[in-house]
Amino acid sequence: MGGVVVIGAGVGGCYTAFRLAVGSREVTLYASGHRVGGRIWSVPVRGGGWAELGAMRLNTEAAPVMALLKHLGLAGALVPFSFGRPENVVRTRGVLLRQRDFAHPTRIPYRLGKRERGSNADELTLLAVESVVPGFGRLREEYHRAVREGRDADAASVRARYRSAHGAALVQGEPLVEVSWPRVLASALSPEALRLVADTDGYDLHPGGAAAWIDVLFRTPPRARYVTLSCGMEALPRALHTRFEEAGGRTRRGRRLCRIDRAGGTGGTYELTFAVEDQAGRDTGRRERVRARTVVLALPQGALRRIETGPGVFGPSWAEDLEAVEPVRAAKLFLAYDEPWWRACGLRAGRSTTDLGLRQVWYEPGGASRLLLAAYPTGPSASLWDRFGTGPALGEPASGAMFDGGPPATAAAVAHAHRLLCRMHGVQAPPPVAACWQDWGRHPHSGAWHVWRTGRDTERVAARMRAPSPGGSLHVVSDCWTEDPGSVPGALGCAEQVLQAHLGLSPPPWSS
Repeated sequence: MGGVVVIGAGVGGCYTAFRLAVGSREVTLYASGHRVGGRIWSVPVRGGGWAELGAMRLNTEAAPVMALLKHLGLAGALVPFSFGRPENVVRTRGVLLRQRDFAHPTRIPYRLGKRERGSNADELTLLAVESVVPGFGRLREEYHRAVREGRDADAASVRARYRSAHGAALVQGEPLVEVSWPRVLASALSPEALRLVADTDGYDLHPGGAAAWIDVLFRTPPRARYVTLSCGMEALPRALHTRFEEAGGRTRRGRRLCRIDRAGGTGGTYELTFAVEDQAGRDTGRRERVRARTVVLALPQGALRRIETGPGVFGPSWAEDLEAVEPVRAAKLFLAYDEPWWRACGLRAGRSTTDLGLRQVWYEPGGASRLLLAAYPTGPSASLWDRFGTGPALGEPASGAMFDGGPPATAAAVAHAHRLLCRMHGVQAPPPVAACWQDWGRHPHSGAWHVWRTGRDTERVAARMRAPSPGGSLHVVSDCWTEDPGSVPGALGCAEQVLQAHLGLSPPPWSS
């Protein structure tokens, strides 16, 4: 009862448990499933490479993450991650374009305004942001230049100027914090430009708050350089978990937290009730009860919603703060082929986008030369695939399993995706031989990532979520309520805030 209980074996939970165990704390990590990694899930592909069902990339300017990877011995596995490439495809309104074609307005099947012509979806987005936060682009450039050059005081000064401009911003007379992201776009762009963004950005427009989303854009470098791990992104949480157990930490798998009670009044201990689940995630009917003085809930919104609580566990703002963010559904369909037919189209890496239900297509992801991330729908587009959610799975090739442990896709979903791929690229390609499908909007998950709702004071809500139990030591570590929701830096940054501000740890040695 004197130790710390960490619940959740995603990257935030594994990092928190690792830091505490290395700091000579007695720590037990509870995982609802039997896999470490959470929404970082790397499935090995026969012949080499990975199907990244969750997080795919890291921004090299995320210095704390880069330093951690070096400390864990993973820096040597970092390889470039291709995003947009001029030769890649944009299929929209029945027209087959290349990304470089946006520089030639007459080729684009949208009637754009004079100031909008020659711009792609990203450029139109920044045009809209500039209209509500004047000077945004210049401030963003100055900030990231100062960060790269290690000029911390200058970076802080630029950020303060940005915060002032952001705080004064109005959209049609209303404060930015009260306005949704789609409304900002609609206020600044012509209807045709707004449609171009919605059709070709690759992601459905999320309905979240504009103020928080513009903050995310500000913190993203203008010419961000992305990397991934050649050994799979899941190597990060796995390495943290290994170090945690080497430091004496203990892991209890197949334990889903279902209830929290106060066991000794305010300031006392917590009684945690776990449902014991089998390898398939089915409830065995057994319950396990544990008492702890310090509890860290390293869980996303959906899992926190499902926990029953007794009186006095959380403060009066808990329910409202829990709903300050909303989940974004996303799904991924990976298809493996006998041959990489897309190379004949001049495509080898990065992504293409379309207004078809596929939304995004990534070529040879995770270093797998015969693999496509063939469909990556988000938001409402993900629900279009629900009609293919049941039925027989696509059979594996006679030579053996192509995906080692990945969730299967139905034959109907695969056939539909392949038809759309052929239409998108203007080819007739041979059918795929294997498939892997993960929908982060299906139980037990509620979303792939989260966005802040309008009207929320993000800093105050985030602080309350990190310590939501009055008079007790119960904390939430999650990417959901952070400056960078849906990211590894968001999860690790939240963990460090809890570890240092509430659990008495000093900054890690690798951060200096």
